[in-house]
Amino acid sequence: MVLAATKREQILIKQKLKSNPPQSFPMPIDHRTESILGIPAATITTPTNNTRVEKSEFVKGTAHNFEGEQYYLWLVLYDYNANRHYPQDGPVGVSSDGQWEMTAFFESIGRYDTTAVVADQNANEILLQYQAASQSRADYPGLSALPPGCITLASVTVSRREGSGC
Repeated sequence: MVLAATKREQILIKQKLKSNPPQSFPMPIDHRTESILGIPAATITTPTNNTRVEKSEFVKGTAHNFEGEQYYLWLVLYDYNANRHYPQDGPVGVSSDGQWEMTAFFESIGRYDTTAVVADQNANEILLQYQAASQSRADYPGLSALPPGCITLASVTVSRREGSGC
């Protein structure tokens, strides 16, 4: 008898659910990292993924939560042929409206990841030391890996083909 009552209740519940399904309620969830106070976020808007670039290319994007001196935005090119990371002049300056832009140099023919990276204070110092040493020698050997404290925020893959640029 208990089993029959349970079965009857199940049937009634199913009928009620069919005629009046539960309503979902809207949840105001915002997954954009720029809306989370204190967490750096960045995009690359130009160039776009899978496009062809010249030797010298203007790179643009947006960035949020880079106020103060806790985090730094860097543009880094990863050259697939050389298997090296090439930090561009940095750190990147972000305007008050969150826009940034800089010229990147794609030195050789091939495929590159153009990457917006957040660096903590230690990683920023390492990248600045790499730049200073490279500029003084007029040789940019690239890095085998990004320093600890760097996190990729945005990346697009581009190609520099023969005949592109000077």
